[in-house]
Amino acid sequence: MQSTFSSSSFERKKSKSNGGTNRGKIQITADILCLSTVAIKKTHIMYKANLSYEQVNYYLSDLLNNDLLSQHILEDGIVFRTSEKGREYLKHYTRLMDLVKENQKQVLAQIERSKEENHIFQY
Repeated sequence: MQSTFSSSSFERKKSKSNGGTNRGKIQITADILCLSTVAIKKTHIMYKANLSYEQVNYYLSDLLNNDLLSQHILEDGIVFRTSEKGREYLKHYTRLMDLVKENQKQVLAQIERSKEENHIFQY
């Protein structure tokens, strides 16, 4: 099955500002799962997801325990891959983020309309 997520798409997303807010567990989980759609080593996850050693260990353990991630032993080391359940998580996460963005656009449009209406009545 071909994934709709790639580590290169993660790089583009990561470079955008998240409004100066800290990432929560849900977003960090999605970041790791997105990076892991291709086989990736723990160190690369740590650096690309901007996590500390303690954080990457915590999240990898949690994701493995919840069957969102799988671990594979290769000749050159251990790699992680997003499982089918993890891809489902990403699909739902992406849908939720799209809904949030759409709602934000609607709210901003409402604010603009309100400003325009108030501007008209001020004169």
